[in-house]
Amino acid sequence: MKNSTEKVMVDFANGNITGENSKDDVILIGISPYKESSYVDEIEIVLNQENGNSISIDFPYSGYDMQLFLGDFTGNNRSDIMVRGGFGGSGGFEIGVIYKYENGKLIEIFNQNTFYDNNKCQASYKENYKLNINCGENKYSLNLAARPKDYLNLIYTPDGKVKPTYEPYVDAPSAILPIKQIYINFYELIILQRVVGVTNSDTLASIQTLLSLEGSKNNIIYKGLLFLPGEETEN
Repeated sequence: MKNSTEKVMVDFANGNITGENSKDDVILIGISPYKESSYVDEIEIVLNQENGNSISIDFPYSGYDMQLFLGDFTGNNRSDIMVRGGFGGSGGFEIGVIYKYENGKLIEIFNQNTFYDNNKCQASYKENYKLNINCGENKYSLNLAARPKDYLNLIYTPDGKVKPTYEPYVDAPSAILPIKQIYINFYELIILQRVVGVTNSDTLASIQTLLSLEGSKNNIIYKGLLFLPGEETEN
C-alpha cells in the first residue's frame, strides 16, 4: 500500500567536502513510497556548504537501505560523498556511487555499473571438473571435483565431459566496501562479485578487487579469487 509521495530525509552526514577544514552538511532525501520498507525512490543528494551555498543533484538509482558515507577517496585531504544501498531481489546487487566536489559541482568518480562494464570477467566449465575464470590478465582455475556427485551430474557426463545445460557467469558487485589501511591516508574500495553456477543461489566463488580512486582515477591494486576449502586454484 502506498505510504507517501513527499520527499523525506533518508540520511545525513557532516564533513569537509569543499575544503580541508570546511564543515559542510550532506543530506540524502527521497520518497519512501511503501510503509514498513526501506525502499527509497527519486533520491537527491543535497550539499549545504559552510558558506551558505547549496548544491542538489539527482541520484540515478532507487534502492533499499540507502545511506551516506563520507571519506577521502582521492587523496586530496577532503571528504568525498559515497551513496550506498541495495537493489533488492535475489541477486543481492549493491549500489555504490562516489562523488567528489570540484569547482562548485559534484562529479561522479565511481559507479558500480561502470566498474562492472569496464572490468568484465568470464567463467566457463572445463573437462575433468574444472571451472575457468578469466578477468583480463587475471586467470584462475577452480577444481570442482569435491562437490557432491548429484551436483556434478548436472554439469558433467560420467566421463567428465561438459554438458551444454548450464553456463557459469560472474555477477555484478554484491559488496562495495570502503576500507582505510593504516599506512594510507585515503580510503579504497573492496569489491566482491559472485561466480554463479547452476542457479542464482549457487555461489562457486567470489572475485575480490581492491580499487584505488587516488587522483580520481580507477586503479585496480589487486584482484583475487575467494573459494571454498578443498577447491584449490591454479593461477
